[in-house]
Amino acid sequence: MDTKDDHYLTVKELSNKIKFSQQAIYNMIHEKVFIKGKHYLKPRPKKILFIWSAVLIWLESPEESSIEIQQPLHSESTKINKSLINI
Repeated sequence: MDTKDDHYLTVKELSNKIKFSQQAIYNMIHEKVFIKGKHYLKPRPKKILFIWSAVLIWLESPEESSIEIQQPLHSESTKINKSLINI
């Protein structure tokens, strides 16, 4: 990280910049997508400041796009036989 060009963003500013809702950002903090000390700092209990350069790296990382969703081999395999379901 280049601290000379690095700047900090509030949740609201980050939300506007990356087009995620503020609630989505809080959810990502809770789910440990954003990591304290790596992606954001907490100088006070109710203050969160995001490190823009770290968020950019996260946005550009291929991890999310590398997840492959496997499609069923046969469309029939996705059908559920109702007689086998116990209610």
